[in-house]
Amino acid sequence: MKYLFLLIFFFTTNVSALELSCLFEEVHQNGDTQQGVLIVKDEKFRYQYFSYNLFTIIHKKDSFFYIENRDKTKFYKISKDTDTLEAIINIINDYPNIKSEYFLKDSVIKVEYSKTERIIKRIIILAEQLKMSVYLKECKQLPLKDLYFSWSPFWDFKY
Repeated sequence: MKYLFLLIFFFTTNVSALELSCLFEEVHQNGDTQQGVLIVKDEKFRYQYFSYNLFTIIHKKDSFFYIENRDKTKFYKISKDTDTLEAIINIINDYPNIKSEYFLKDSVIKVEYSKTERIIKRIIILAEQLKMSVYLKECKQLPLKDLYFSWSPFWDFKY
């Protein structure tokens, strides 16, 4: 579960609705890396690793679920240790006024922007058991279907 702490998006002049897709790369303190795609629509998000051996996290209607990438018919409700996931929801809710730092009980989430544009390029997770960076790239605003935020049935999203 500790790999799921990430995300965020970039600023645009259209603040009516947030619909965004970004590729991400997680870089952990021990050198491990993972790639995937993040999609956000209003208060919903999906954090999907590309690795067959990992999972996808979906948030919708105050619930968090993870789906195993190797068997997308199995999904599990996340009910413990959701502090970081809830912080992500707070960041989404702050759009377009995302802060540079968010504080949780035992961790800090920092947000770094591109020097040339008002686009989030990196999210840093600093916790006792986990230190990692999430790099966002190729972010684009596009209409997203609600079905991509369903865990049953699960719909593949292609970037």
